[in-house]
Amino acid sequence: MFQGRTISVLLIFLLATAALPARSLFADFNSIQNAVQQSRQAVQAGITPKPGARLPMGVMFTNSHGQRVKLGDYFHKGRPVILDFVYFRCPGVCNFVQSGLVQSLNKIPAHIGTDYDVITISFDPTDTPHAAQTKKAGYLVESNDASALKKHWHFLVGSESAIKKVTSAVGFRYVYYPALGQYNHAACIYVCTPGGRMSNYFFGIKYNPANLNLALVQAGDHRITNIFDQILLLCCQFDPNTGKYTPVALRVMALAGIAVVLGLGTMFGSLFYWEHKHRRPPASGAKS
Repeated sequence: MFQGRTISVLLIFLLATAALPARSLFADFNSIQNAVQQSRQAVQAGITPKPGARLPMGVMFTNSHGQRVKLGDYFHKGRPVILDFVYFRCPGVCNFVQSGLVQSLNKIPAHIGTDYDVITISFDPTDTPHAAQTKKAGYLVESNDASALKKHWHFLVGSESAIKKVTSAVGFRYVYYPALGQYNHAACIYVCTPGGRMSNYFFGIKYNPANLNLALVQAGDHRITNIFDQILLLCCQFDPNTGKYTPVALRVMALAGIAVVLGLGTMFGSLFYWEHKHRRPPASGAKS
């Protein structure tokens, strides 16, 4: 009797499951597809460093005054350029990138307009010169030298094709989500040589003033970053009293310690490998 009731319950459950609307199953499948697509897009957004890459200097944009300009119009002999990409409607990271940049510029000894310039390009083709002007005014309030920053920090908007040419050149990748009306993108600023080549990259939303100033000096000399420059940035800091970069003892000792450990590990590994390779097998007639 009990067994018969159990079988009946199981049959009812199976029938009810089979009677579920097909569209609910498709809805679940579509949700999975959307999740997979979003994860792929998240991978697509990011930054691929391209040291030495050349900017397309002839690409046309519109500045915050509504004037049509070439990107190359803002590159001057002897003055490197700090470049970044944002969009003016961004509810998050873009604001932190810009504020972090202003805070660093407030602390470096180099002077904007004399030693370097700054260019901000919106990667949203729907952004307008008016939006650029409004956004720029908000960041000038945070500056210690608003008049110089107003003149030499250039906010540009442009067509999708113009934007793609520049972002592709430097390795900046972003993805637009139509359902949210927002972009997925990374946070970074770029230091360019006066001739428009990629010299250095600074990731994140906070930029060490000493490292940024050194990067500007290197870019001004048309130097392109390499692994040794990155180590130098870790080992040195700017001393405003002497106007020079001085070693930071703890960082130097830490890097030296890592180098010693790696060196010893390599040496002992090589010795063990050599000993194992040249070890003679015991003679077949040897007694134990």
